[in-house]
Amino acid sequence: MKRLGSVQRKMPCVFVTEVKEEPSAKREHQPFKVLATETISHKALDADIYSAIPTEKVDGTCCYVTTYKDQPYLWARLDRKPNKQAEKRFKNFLHSKENPKEFFWNVDEDFKPAPECWIPAKEIEQINGNPVPDENGHIPGWVPVEKNNKQYCWHSSVVNYEFEIALVLKHHPDDSGLLEISAVPLSDLLEQTLELIGTNINGNPYGPSPSSWLMLANSRHLHEFKTSYYQHEPEQM
Repeated sequence: MKRLGSVQRKMPCVFVTEVKEEPSAKREHQPFKVLATETISHKALDADIYSAIPTEKVDGTCCYVTTYKDQPYLWARLDRKPNKQAEKRFKNFLHSKENPKEFFWNVDEDFKPAPECWIPAKEIEQINGNPVPDENGHIPGWVPVEKNNKQYCWHSSVVNYEFEIALVLKHHPDDSGLLEISAVPLSDLLEQTLELIGTNINGNPYGPSPSSWLMLANSRHLHEFKTSYYQHEPEQM
């Protein structure tokens, strides 16, 4: 199986953004919108954006496969967020027109406690062994998906730790023009990030279904999956 991507951080906008003073359509009590302009950002240019291959933004929830309890495990995304006092200071900083260039975080005191098994995402900046919050005031990270954890019941439905396999959307081995949902060894997915999609995930933009379904996927395959679903939607019985 060809290696999938390993995206550990939130991808910044390719374009320069601007703040517009009108109510947000996404956040109920936010009195402003953050919109993309037509100007490409310096970070994107430095990353050689013109040589990049664009892919669809996957509408699911991000997962990570790495070792836990001496075996390959599926991990769910869990960002550490600031407590109420720190969040209030940070929002005041963001909305202040005379704010300094940097906001000072005390990671030990400003953030809500994380589960003992939580790990920070790779590639995030660290100072003195402590992960540095991103521009949104979050510390991206992961927690292992335990079999009996109701909070991650949808994640659990795509893995079987006894047989160490996961349900994954991928190309058919005999026909690259077809996609299939296959049971893939978790060991083949180690250190990769995938998106959990399905009936109960993020509004399921990949088509209605007469029964519940969930699987792991990456952006290379989702456009083909969505296109083929709507072109060949099964007849209703």
